[in-house]
Amino acid sequence: MLKRIAVALAALLVAMLGYGAWVFGSPAMPAGSQTLASSVPAPGGVAVHYFGTTTLAFDDGRDAVMIDALISRPAITKAMFGTIASDPARIDAALKAAHLSKLDLLLITHSHYDHALDIPAIATRTGAKVVGSPSTREVARGGGVPDAQVQTIHGGERLQAGDFTVTVFRSLHSLGDRVPGDIAAPLRQPATLKDYKEGGTFAFLIEHKGLRLLVHASANAVPGMYRGVKADVVFLATGGLSTHPQAFTDTYWREVVEETGAKLVVPIHWDSFFTGLDRPLKPLPRLMDNIPLTMDRIAPLAQRDHVAVRYLPVIVPVDIAAAAKTEK
Repeated sequence: MLKRIAVALAALLVAMLGYGAWVFGSPAMPAGSQTLASSVPAPGGVAVHYFGTTTLAFDDGRDAVMIDALISRPAITKAMFGTIASDPARIDAALKAAHLSKLDLLLITHSHYDHALDIPAIATRTGAKVVGSPSTREVARGGGVPDAQVQTIHGGERLQAGDFTVTVFRSLHSLGDRVPGDIAAPLRQPATLKDYKEGGTFAFLIEHKGLRLLVHASANAVPGMYRGVKADVVFLATGGLSTHPQAFTDTYWREVVEETGAKLVVPIHWDSFFTGLDRPLKPLPRLMDNIPLTMDRIAPLAQRDHVAVRYLPVIVPVDIAAAAKTEK
């Protein structure tokens, strides 16, 4: 009898461990997922560098614009149960690898930590003007960024950095925001995940010599926000879509991709931001999201609208204008 109980308990333990590994593990991406090849644009062209999640840099060899600021990517145990802070070594290594010693603008889509943790560290290293909500301003101020180096936006602004023109759109955070509200005072590190409140969400249209790149970094949209707006490429947040019905994804796609007429969609905010950039990107754990399900839902929409869906490699440059032309 005792032997049978022991065997049963052992089997139960193995099952529980297996289920735990399945829930907390990352699923495989759908078969056929394609990644753009690294490529260097001709002088004056735009290279995009991807740092995972929603952190992107656009560089034409003279000026550079970065969207969002997460390079440190703290481990899940720190993010969920402890405090988080920027990792100078990781930031220095990533910026060096991307050859980004100077940034003109650091544009922040909202102030959750997975978009805003490294604002002070990046702004200090590159001299970038930090652009974002009043909450973003408090993140920058808490890290010692001078007020003169911060610009508060509310939507509708147009910004200039050399040949880059940026239009600001007021947007919406994905449904089920776990840390809503505003940051009311300078936010100093180390801090907790819950200290990084959303503070309002933006999207950015980046134009450069006729090339139109839309960065939509949270999976929700204001109805009609892109009416009359055209884009060649949409960098489209996919995180959180799997927790809502297919109809929500259909509406989201229509508002952001169909409306702008983009023929190349680059998924962002799909990867597990608890893994360092020195390792391959992998989807968020099943416990948090089901990214493969989301991409399976998007696939028929893309096929119907003749839109190519391509992922970005990490940090290395991609000639995004050439990629857009190839996929038309």
